[in-house]
Amino acid sequence: MGASFVGVACLALAGVAYGAVQVAFTASVSPNKTNSPAGLKVKIVSSDPAAEQPAIMDRITIKLNAGGQYNGSKFPKCSLNTLNSKGPTGCPSGSKIGSGNGVGYAKPVVTDPVKAKLTIFNGGNKIFVYVFPDLGPTFVTVGNVIHKKDGPYDYTLDFSVPPIKTLPSAPDASVGTVDTNTPKKFVKKGKKKLSLIITPKKSRARGRPRATSTSRRVRRSSHRSARSARSSHDRPENLHVPQEEEGHCVRKYFWGSRHWPRSPS
Repeated sequence: MGASFVGVACLALAGVAYGAVQVAFTASVSPNKTNSPAGLKVKIVSSDPAAEQPAIMDRITIKLNAGGQYNGSKFPKCSLNTLNSKGPTGCPSGSKIGSGNGVGYAKPVVTDPVKAKLTIFNGGNKIFVYVFPDLGPTFVTVGNVIHKKDGPYDYTLDFSVPPIKTLPSAPDASVGTVDTNTPKKFVKKGKKKLSLIITPKKSRARGRPRATSTSRRVRRSSHRSARSARSSHDRPENLHVPQEEEGHCVRKYFWGSRHWPRSPS
């Protein structure tokens, strides 16, 4: 079962041109069989040809088809406090459920893309992604696993991406690529052997997997004083680095690569 989606992106409504913000999401399970233990691969690629780097993603929500099962509550668990204080080595054996790689952008502080190693841990009703970048501090992205019927979906994975700080006068870094793999995982409970992920019982479950994301645009500031910037609700500027602006979600796309319009509709 594989899919390709485009999520929600947010456009800044200030005096800047509208760009072609793209957030593409692909997912696949292996083996591709119904009602079977499976591994899950996920890839997210964010880009904006009209900007120096992708928009700053702050949330990703994924809805999965009804009929499948996630048994995180049956597996060893790590906690956010443990990851923040001790890192991956402090987590119980068996709580690691996946790994991957990421690429981020932090212009103008760093001109080249910044690679990161991703390690995924089970938290029961949460999923923790421990991010170890080549440059900058480590951080954890937390995903809530919500098991609640929502139309043709059974599970919602709701990830909050924390601000990735660079310098005090510079904007946060943005996420460009996330590529993860959660292989088949098993745990014994008595005489039973449980799988972490089980695919839906029906081969054609109603509805399609769905993904959305929210982000905010980074723009190049104009040459004006810090005083005038404050009066217009922007943060004080040093060396005229790009500033962040909050955007507003205006449209959703699913299944295929689409582009944001260059002017509001």
